[in-house]
Amino acid sequence: MIAVYHLNAGSTGIEVRILAEAIRSARNLTWAATPAHADIFVLTGPIPLLLRPALMNVWRDFIVDRAPLIALGRASIDGHPFGRGGLAELPEIQVAAKIDGDPPTVTAIQAGIVQALNARTAKH
Repeated sequence: MIAVYHLNAGSTGIEVRILAEAIRSARNLTWAATPAHADIFVLTGPIPLLLRPALMNVWRDFIVDRAPLIALGRASIDGHPFGRGGLAELPEIQVAAKIDGDPPTVTAIQAGIVQALNARTAKH
């Protein structure tokens, strides 16, 4: 089973509901109880200024060089529809996959998780 940990950085909630459906309907996905138990991280939301230090701490402590990070939805990628924000303003955080869409589909999320894990496996 692949353990997925969700990082909500100001998501409106629709991406969260679709992520939950993607995990529920996949045979090989489950929720990680804690960041330490995660095989992969999924980020949603535009990452407001006040959340950035917390995200950077999670990045340094649990993600970098350990598990892939996926940006789920336009808000997490570039701050859409706010015109700023997202990972576009945090170049020090690298992602294994960007799943565009407002909102993305269940199929795109499941494929993005597999793609990110396969890319990580190929590198190591």
